[in-house]
Amino acid sequence: MRNSIMVQGVKIAGIAACVPSTEIDNLESGRELYGQEIESIVKMIGVEKRRVCPERKVTSLDLSIRAAEEILECFEKEKFGAVICVTQTPDNLLPNNSTLAQSALGFPTSVAAFDINLACSGYIYGLYVAALVSGSMQKPVLLLDGDTHSHFVSASDRSTALLFGDAGTATVITPDMDASPWCFDFETDGNQREALIIPAGGYRNRFAADSMSLKQYPDGNKRRDIDMKMDGMAVFNFVVKKAPESLREMMSHLEKTPRDFDALVLHQANRFMIRQVAKGVGFKPEQVPLSLHKYGNSSSATIPVTVASELREKIVCESQKILMCGFGAGLSLGTASLEIGPCLCPEVIEYEC
Repeated sequence: MRNSIMVQGVKIAGIAACVPSTEIDNLESGRELYGQEIESIVKMIGVEKRRVCPERKVTSLDLSIRAAEEILECFEKEKFGAVICVTQTPDNLLPNNSTLAQSALGFPTSVAAFDINLACSGYIYGLYVAALVSGSMQKPVLLLDGDTHSHFVSASDRSTALLFGDAGTATVITPDMDASPWCFDFETDGNQREALIIPAGGYRNRFAADSMSLKQYPDGNKRRDIDMKMDGMAVFNFVVKKAPESLREMMSHLEKTPRDFDALVLHQANRFMIRQVAKGVGFKPEQVPLSLHKYGNSSSATIPVTVASELREKIVCESQKILMCGFGAGLSLGTASLEIGPCLCPEVIEYEC
């Protein structure tokens, strides 16, 4: 039996998403690598277009700060207690992104500022930590979530070439004793960490001259040591088994069924995986919003991007009961049940590159 975690006394007061203006059409960009298979591949994964940042010019922090600027005008910055940033593509290894965001956004020096290093499950973890901090401090918390994994993908690797886009998001969590409780569930399997990994660039395997060299592997794929390496089948097996288990257990704990939720927002890994998970827990396709066809897989930012892109018109006016699940590198999984709205939610912002 899994242990669902309840958090009370907080709400989402605002959520915004920002994507780079540069758009990649997968049918065009992937034709040389996939040949005549490209149409069927794109249809299966569901990533028709991707938004990507120019390398060395725009970062995930830039996108997240722009998203934050859009909603912070409605809040008093001096009342915030913390800035939290979820990312695996920080501007620097040291200091962290949240420290830079505190300065760039003009928050008081009294705020706590720290990063959370997680990939696809990161938004759920970020919400959990931000909720605890906000409730404990009785102050608003700014949660930034963004990644630019397109910079760490080889265009010659069939397992990853068409998947990843870039995005930055901002969520404001505030104390509210009248808000409905949030429920969380987590799972980690570090034994499978090699299934989705960037081999070089950390302190165990430091960046070196040959880290930038394109190498060919027995499966025919080519990538650098700083590029993402993915065992697609291992990740798929983990997700289609563990995500439905977590979602079913949470609904059972809450004594709810799919009919009790307005939406199931899943990490936008690929369309086939999303459909398998949703089907496995009995959600109808119209309950499962998709944004990956427009923006690609932007790691943990896909969940707030999907909310801002596909649920905006509803959450600005009324409360929506939402079940969320993020899954991926770790291998890691996070599930949350919460209500969002009415709240601030601008249209998805384009960052001019």
